Amino acid sequence: MFFLLAKAFWFVFAPSHLAVWLTAAGALLIAIRRDRAGRWCVWTGSALLLGLAYYPVGVWLMQPLENGVSPPRWPAHVDGILVLGGGLNSDILASRGAIGAADSEPRLVSAFALARRYPNARVVFSGGSAATVGGPETIPAKYIFTQMGLAPDRLVLEGESRDTWENFVFSKRLVKPKPSEVWVLCTSAYHMRRATQIAARVGWKVIPWPTDYVTAGRNHYIPGDFPQNLERTDLAVHEWLGLLAYRWSGRTAPAAR
Repeated sequence: MFFLLAKAFWFVFAPSHLAVWLTAAGALLIAIRRDRAGRWCVWTGSALLLGLAYYPVGVWLMQPLENGVSPPRWPAHVDGILVLGGGLNSDILASRGAIGAADSEPRLVSAFALARRYPNARVVFSGGSAATVGGPETIPAKYIFTQMGLAPDRLVLEGESRDTWENFVFSKRLVKPKPSEVWVLCTSAYHMRRATQIAARVGWKVIPWPTDYVTAGRNHYIPGDFPQNLERTDLAVHEWLGLLAYRWSGRTAPAAR
């Protein structure tokens, strides 16, 4: 239920979606009733869309999430590497025989680098389908790891999870990590705060290993990059709302230091 409610909420209230809905609703009201409410919706929706597209709002919102996350030193020993899914498309692989472009690919690259440095570590990829339809991310993840040369017997696939909470709950149930084991968590820097708080909540001690960043950590972005500004804003707002929703639902705890 949590998953479906989150999907429905985001479909309506993603910043770029909300701007479109307001503009469309206003145009409809003007066509039907020609009243002030319709004009207000059109002006508000249009201003919101243009503002988010022109200014790097997403960068401003993303930097606080990423600036506190730095790559750690290589651990002396690693027992396991947990990789969180984030948008790999199994349908493209099935239909074209090649991987579809995805922002989460750096997670797999970083995990493979760790796997080469620690040849005895298990590699766990966790990712079902975050969409309401479509196959699990484990299918393209297995394909990519195999292409890079990871031995199949080192790879553990968890393909039932649909969100970050289920990533940890289902993966922990599958691999049963021991308190004495050293586990490294591979996910994007902006996602690391929520991921580590969930790990603390389920009692899984992990070393945060940020695999990729959206921002450079300083404000040198030029206004007017419409598509990227909208995409970054939606991504940043989604993560901030995810932090709040998970905290309110009791799914996070302060990450251990």
